[in-house]
Amino acid sequence: MNPIDGKAAALHIATYSGWYRFVEQHGQWTQTNKALSFWKMTSLQVDPADAGHIYVATEHSGLFVTHNGGAEWQRAKPNVPRLTTNALLALPGTILAGTWPAALYRMQTGSGWQELEGVRLGATGGSFPPSPELSARVRYLAADDETPRRLFAAIEVGGMLVSDDDGARWTQVSEGLDDADVHQILPSSRHEGVVIAVCGEGIYRSVDRGDHWQKITPTGARTFGSSVSEDASGTIYLGIALDRPNTWLRDERANAALFVSKDGGLRWDAVIEGVEGGIMAMCPGIGANAIFASTSEGDVLSLDASGARKIISGLPAISAIALGA
Repeated sequence: MNPIDGKAAALHIATYSGWYRFVEQHGQWTQTNKALSFWKMTSLQVDPADAGHIYVATEHSGLFVTHNGGAEWQRAKPNVPRLTTNALLALPGTILAGTWPAALYRMQTGSGWQELEGVRLGATGGSFPPSPELSARVRYLAADDETPRRLFAAIEVGGMLVSDDDGARWTQVSEGLDDADVHQILPSSRHEGVVIAVCGEGIYRSVDRGDHWQKITPTGARTFGSSVSEDASGTIYLGIALDRPNTWLRDERANAALFVSKDGGLRWDAVIEGVEGGIMAMCPGIGANAIFASTSEGDVLSLDASGARKIISGLPAISAIALGA
């Protein structure tokens, strides 16, 4: 496949040691490219208007960008003002970058970076639990496509901030959301008003676009919410693990599970259990009922109507995954 033909049929994978590109050939997913191996990657986004235009964020060096599906990469020019970049969100004509210490920057086509100061102000007072001396960071960014567009910023650890005016002003969400360690956020595209938040000590659901929350952690010992995604049919997928990553030293590692909900988060059913790696990143698959799930052990799983299977293994720990060109 030509990486610049614009079709989103290649898997782009960000890891703790570089970026990888895979395509499906004769029923197998085959690596076609690899780059940026020196950098620990924290996030990956594909431009919604151009599947060959891809951004990756790094732990210490800001953003790298490709315009041709990864055939060539370059540092973002100008780069993010704070180079410890943890979260990205690509919107039409715009890229948002969340950093540590917690701040949010926006760059629109043809312009430089602008700080959306409400995130920095709203995140004050939080700290990062594994290293309490560190300040809070922006862990994840998401957008609700309902009108008006609502932006979400997950602060680790500082709770959740929302904006309804393109990021000019931000407010703290707190009613019912009693875990400030927010890891990922999913505003559903198929279930009106539904937003799912996965947190360090449980899972939360809102039915009013994030204004009010209820804890809905599936029954069992697993409480560490690690990732959430939705396929084109509206099925929601939840990655959850046993305890926090600093405990994954035991033989069963994360002992993670993947749950699915077909009713907007009211009922959850386990489809995979006993996964060694934490399910840290997911993305919609190819087709209406499909998802890709990736783990901290460097594996990628494919789930569709035929079931679940491991399609890639042996990579460094995976931090983000997306379909692009």
